[in-house]
Amino acid sequence: MREENPIQRRWADPGRLPAYLTAAIALVLWRLFFPGLMSVDSIDQYGQALTGQYNDWHPPLMAIVLHFVFVLGGAIGLLMLGQCLAGVFGVLALARAVALLLFGDRIPARRAVWIPLLALLGLLLPVTPLAFYLMTFWKDAWAMIFMLWISALAIDLFRRGPEPKRLLLLIGLAATLGLVRHNAVFVLPLVGLALWEVTRRFGRWKAFALAAAPLALYLVAEPLIDRVFGVQKFHPESQVMALDLVGLCAADRALCPRLPWTQAHILAPDALAAYRPGDIGFIFWDRPPHVDPSIRTDYPRLRAEYFRAVREFPGPLARVKLEAFATMLGLDQTYYFFHDSIADNLYRLALGQRLAPLRRRLSGVAKWLASDGVLRWISGVHLVWIFVDLLGVLGLLALSFRPGGSRLRILAWVLLIPFGYYLSYLFATPAHDFRFMYPSTLTVQCVVLAGLLGGLAGGLQKPTGRAPSF
Repeated sequence: MREENPIQRRWADPGRLPAYLTAAIALVLWRLFFPGLMSVDSIDQYGQALTGQYNDWHPPLMAIVLHFVFVLGGAIGLLMLGQCLAGVFGVLALARAVALLLFGDRIPARRAVWIPLLALLGLLLPVTPLAFYLMTFWKDAWAMIFMLWISALAIDLFRRGPEPKRLLLLIGLAATLGLVRHNAVFVLPLVGLALWEVTRRFGRWKAFALAAAPLALYLVAEPLIDRVFGVQKFHPESQVMALDLVGLCAADRALCPRLPWTQAHILAPDALAAYRPGDIGFIFWDRPPHVDPSIRTDYPRLRAEYFRAVREFPGPLARVKLEAFATMLGLDQTYYFFHDSIADNLYRLALGQRLAPLRRRLSGVAKWLASDGVLRWISGVHLVWIFVDLLGVLGLLALSFRPGGSRLRILAWVLLIPFGYYLSYLFATPAHDFRFMYPSTLTVQCVVLAGLLGGLAGGLQKPTGRAPSF
């Protein structure tokens, strides 16, 4: 009998077929949206990558990475292929980790290998915008991918033990998450909490050092990148400071004289009645203008007035921030569900026309679902998934006190990561865009879907005593 060679064995391995199909899905999406979907923000980052001149209006890391792709002879399409592959396999990694953690001893291996792929296919249905985000050159898309892999690695490290290479990879990915989204720094201590759970067997001080490592690495890397690449400081937080201060004046006119810098830049006091919480367009884009945009140009003065407001008007400022945060939850509408084009640009970037009818059809279905009064609640309302996330954390923590419950505790800490990312927008709400919170919503959806599929696959099976290796 002729012996099967190693290559034939690898192709025949049932555990590999879902990975091949996943790669094929990524290639289809890449071809459909080639060279990639790009908003005005994306075009700005593309321009920085071309010139090698960076600013911090958007965290510069993405533009720097794209610049090196250009230097090596590549183009934006090559980077987007890498992004799409990282995204689809990130979904697979997290779904696999959750299924193994919860049901590893109940699911036959040949059935278990299909759970991650089924989770990915479910998330690619038009009721979620995942297909578009996988191919959009956006900070939110990169944050989404990093959050998926961080969550998957944390669970795998708990199951398999804290392997040094995976541990270092998790720390590096967590720090990089902070480098692609300004608000993501707030979740790094929560990643540290998951690291503490994974490494506390090493001893208190070593576990504490590892838990603090993502934040420490970020605090070193950010100024280092700024210095090495000459990043120009634009103080993007100034737009939110200005909006909050104008919001204080709109909420209580009696406070405005005590905010002289803000009052001096309000062009039409009567227009404050139309103030839109959590929308910087009210200051910077409305025509005729309500507020002089130069309010943010004297950053030291704006910052001093803002922190005085924090000290003197904490209650009214908290109400302004809560009203702004509420606009992102999707209760009234699902705003900017996804981006489906390449914005006008000077670089001759355009989507291919051959597959344009298919793109329009997919976009039309997704937009219809996002506007439907009932169906949009499946994925287009972040508040639903915030509640699911919170209930998951509390329920898993409660169950973790039962014998063998430590595996539920690590999943609770992992779910705290997207929850913290949601809450980070309490501090800064620049617009009502759905995209801002989507990294958290996708992570929660992936965990829930993997749990449901794992439960269905393993519900009728008796424990085998060992976990399948898929």
